[in-house]
Amino acid sequence: MKLLLLCALVGCLVVLTVASEDHKCGPLAKIKVRRQWDKAYGEGSHRLDFGIHFWHHLFKDHPKARETFKKFRADNIYSPEFQAHSSRLLGAFGMLIESTDDPEALKVLIQNVKTVNAEKGVDAELYNEIHEEFLETIPEYLGAHFDYDAWNDCLHDLTAALK
Repeated sequence: MKLLLLCALVGCLVVLTVASEDHKCGPLAKIKVRRQWDKAYGEGSHRLDFGIHFWHHLFKDHPKARETFKKFRADNIYSPEFQAHSSRLLGAFGMLIESTDDPEALKVLIQNVKTVNAEKGVDAELYNEIHEEFLETIPEYLGAHFDYDAWNDCLHDLTAALK
């Protein structure tokens, strides 16, 4: 009887813990997101293709976002200037994703991104738009293997930290 009561109590605690962790990028979600990012973003020229696809989505759905990147020739996402900037930004995003299990490194990276973007006057709404576009672009590379909940939770946490 005591064992049954203990199991029920532990079960309730687990349910309460899970229920209170809305938009929490937990350990399993972090692993999934890191692995899925590696697969979606890929290597070499595949990264350029991913970038073109991502920015095309972003600028189509949020035309005003293009203004933020006009210094880098956002009028032509195929230009070498924009391709280089895309590689830098998506590389930085990859570093954020890879650092999700290292809180100190992640904190430093987030602070660096916040500082640079504040100096450039980047509107915080852009983070929400990027969040949305990652949820649109990445599944196109992963198909049925895409874990929407893991990505949404981890992107939500990153977006909130960057604001």
